[in-house]
Amino acid sequence: MRRNRPYGHVRPATAQQLQEYAERLHFTLDDALADELAPIMAEMITAFDEIDELPQPPAPGTAFTTRDVGREPTLEEDPFNAFIRFCRVEGATDGSLAGLTASIKDCIAIAGMPTTNGSRMQPTAVPGDDAVVVERILAAGATIVGKNNLEDMAMGTGEGSVYGPALNPTNPDHGTGGSSTGSAAAVAAGMVDFSLGADEAGSVRIPSAMCGLVGMKATHGLVPTYGLTYFDHTLDHIGPLTRDIELNARVLEVLAGPDWRDPQWTRGVPEPGSFTEQLDEGVQGLRFAVVEESLEPNGTTPDVLSAFNEGLRVLESHGAVIERVSVPLWGSAWSIESAILSFTLRAMADSGGAGYFHKGRIDPAMTAAMATQVRTSFNDLAVQSRLSFLLGEHMREEYLGVHYAKAHNLRLELGQQVDAALHDRAALLTPTVPVVAPKLSRERHSFTGMLPRLGGPSVLNTCATDLTGHPALTVPTGSGDHGLPVGLQLIGQSFDESTLYRAGAVLEEAELWRLPEEPTAPVLS
Repeated sequence: MRRNRPYGHVRPATAQQLQEYAERLHFTLDDALADELAPIMAEMITAFDEIDELPQPPAPGTAFTTRDVGREPTLEEDPFNAFIRFCRVEGATDGSLAGLTASIKDCIAIAGMPTTNGSRMQPTAVPGDDAVVVERILAAGATIVGKNNLEDMAMGTGEGSVYGPALNPTNPDHGTGGSSTGSAAAVAAGMVDFSLGADEAGSVRIPSAMCGLVGMKATHGLVPTYGLTYFDHTLDHIGPLTRDIELNARVLEVLAGPDWRDPQWTRGVPEPGSFTEQLDEGVQGLRFAVVEESLEPNGTTPDVLSAFNEGLRVLESHGAVIERVSVPLWGSAWSIESAILSFTLRAMADSGGAGYFHKGRIDPAMTAAMATQVRTSFNDLAVQSRLSFLLGEHMREEYLGVHYAKAHNLRLELGQQVDAALHDRAALLTPTVPVVAPKLSRERHSFTGMLPRLGGPSVLNTCATDLTGHPALTVPTGSGDHGLPVGLQLIGQSFDESTLYRAGAVLEEAELWRLPEEPTAPVLS
């Protein structure tokens, strides 16, 4: 407690302010009532003064303090525009990830280093804590060497970062898909051994598939998200991007398990396990099912379908049974998620990026910075994000927000449909992305002119499992047009990541896709 403070720190509201607040909340206060309520409010506010008096619980601290905050890379050092910042954080000298280099999507906190979120919004947030996933990979021996490029506020499909798009190392004329653009480019180009990305609608799996990588979105709640720039605590996931199955499984073993700071909500406590032990067990006798709605109804192109079918043939040749199944709401998943995000992003912004209705820890430094961004630089928010906020406001004003309730219930129904399709089956199968990586624009576009390029079909097969929480793994399964890689997505029962890796290992062994030993160098300009 502070001693001998002569007055409280929190200023009470004036009568005029109370009337302004009431108008925002859709009720009215006349002058007389506002005058009566102002001194009552002043008494109520003493509770907040007491909060100011109480000492802030100490931050967890950082175990690994040998860190260089680094600098921006040059064009020659980073030809694929994969990094926003080169840095160096030394981890433990031993552990399952000892000797490996890692990069971190720049919406995941490293204490003392700027978190840009790929945005021009100011002030740039500097977290006081490491994200849990950062703590864990450092404790396992990894060395972090950079913060990766990403779409502006992690919303977009590959061209929306204010730092410019990351380039696909297979063909630099094409993008990586979003939003973990730089994470995929860095791993595919061999600049790091693995990267950590965030996935709310497919943002780990989409760029992994488009760059010929392995990408995992684990069961919701298995990997703590404390330290992430949140979208919605029920949608947020953090996952690894790697060049092979074994390392992906090994990284997930390090990331998995509960943490008291985690804001995610899950039934029961997710227990970590071994995801590498079953890699050699094959798929003999396992039943899989292709989701019918993930193919032509979601716009899967012939080249992607051909590569996907080749992956199915590999699984069948190893003794798997491949069936067909319908998940009726699959094709509506993006509409459902878009409706939910139109409401929940507002709540996230209103709370300084902390979110409501959870029991996880909040970093006060990040909350202050993000609340200031909302107040002072919302005009610098990407146009796609602005439209989402405007849409949500319109639906609240004109339709009282009831569409959120319906979308939420449809989400629950989608989860039940996926559970039913998985009954007695090892996994569901879909193309990860219905198309190969799109060609990048060489033109400058206005804010509104960029909008058609920030949409497209890339999320249509990935967003469903962010809504339902089921684990989903993408594995390369060949190539499509322009020689660009295609991913096959395996979707499993909750907390059964091991079976997905087991099947993924069979696909990997078939060598349907090989990353180039030397990435295609872009023309520097």
